[in-house]
Amino acid sequence: MFKAHRRVIFLDIDGVLAPILGWDRYGDLDPACIQVLNEIVARGGADVVVSSTWRYGRTIPELQEMLDARGFTGRVLDRTPTGAPGANRGEEIAAWLAEHAVSGYVIIDDHADMGDLRPRLLQTQPAHGLQPADAPRAIAMLMKPMTGEPTRRAF
Repeated sequence: MFKAHRRVIFLDIDGVLAPILGWDRYGDLDPACIQVLNEIVARGGADVVVSSTWRYGRTIPELQEMLDARGFTGRVLDRTPTGAPGANRGEEIAAWLAEHAVSGYVIIDDHADMGDLRPRLLQTQPAHGLQPADAPRAIAMLMKPMTGEPTRRAF
């Protein structure tokens, strides 16, 4: 049987790479948060799958370009599908995982609506976004074996 060796980071943007400064004031992409993401990508050998609402109306190359412009050095592999009305982000990520083989993954988000995928969530503080102390935890989740989790079919 095919064994996947791809690791992915399911990435939210608001509250992760763009700190939320107030309920009505969202920040710009923060280069310091992007540097932490770069460390996770490099040390974890992972690609990014955008799960953020920023994926609406943007192509994968546009998402890549937007992140690159702020210092991102990794690769945007894909974006999660848009779920049915009322679907939460965890359901959208689960749908992506059902179609792709991975050896490990981490979800980096400021919301906890991940359902059964919650053990793979690194939840950020929305006002601060991704912090240096988050990198080791994210890398550990990426490296965690997928034993006991449903088998995914190959690409």
